[in-house]
Amino acid sequence: MKKLILLLLFIPLVSLSQKKEKKNKKPEFNIEMFSSSEEIVPLRKTSTTVGKCCQVGKALSKISGGRTDVFLTQSELNQDGSYTVFFVSEFQVGFDTELTQFGVENPTSKISSFHLPNKEKFIRLLELMQSGYKNFKAGLDKRIMYADISEVLYGGKNEGDKLLLRFHNKQIVKYVAFQLFDKETGYKTSGVPIFSQFIGQLFGNTEIIDYDSDFEN
Repeated sequence: MKKLILLLLFIPLVSLSQKKEKKNKKPEFNIEMFSSSEEIVPLRKTSTTVGKCCQVGKALSKISGGRTDVFLTQSELNQDGSYTVFFVSEFQVGFDTELTQFGVENPTSKISSFHLPNKEKFIRLLELMQSGYKNFKAGLDKRIMYADISEVLYGGKNEGDKLLLRFHNKQIVKYVAFQLFDKETGYKTSGVPIFSQFIGQLFGNTEIIDYDSDFEN
């Protein structure tokens, strides 16, 4: 009789112990992880990346360990020798005040691009962006200035469109953004500003803008 009582007392203790062990046991998940999506879904592109440019530049990126790299523009060399410049577009509060310029199907907050017919126009884009940076005077007061660089589109798929550079400052720090106006509708696609001192990154250079470009080399 004593054995039966002990057995009846022991069974609940074993059951509780098993439940506790099952609860504390972490489930095992067998899943393979990758460092980039391209390892899973290969890139389907025939062009070659020339350069990318971010919002704050590689100087601050080194200080922060890469956490500040937010690439907003990217240039690609196509197989036919032409170039395509991609840029992140968005509606800019404080800059874009005429809503009718955007249209209802505008690719705002998406990836947009413009096409350059050859290397000569690509280098000319660099020259115009550098010149605009050096001529735009930044101070404590906020300024906004625009430059028409549509000449770089001549001969390309975007010929007839208007391409502008919009420069602005946050105190002494200068920023630049692309603005593309469609030749048919007049609608505007406005790019996210990039840190203009590092424009060279878009063209494959790593130095800051105050240098003589060695892109030709």
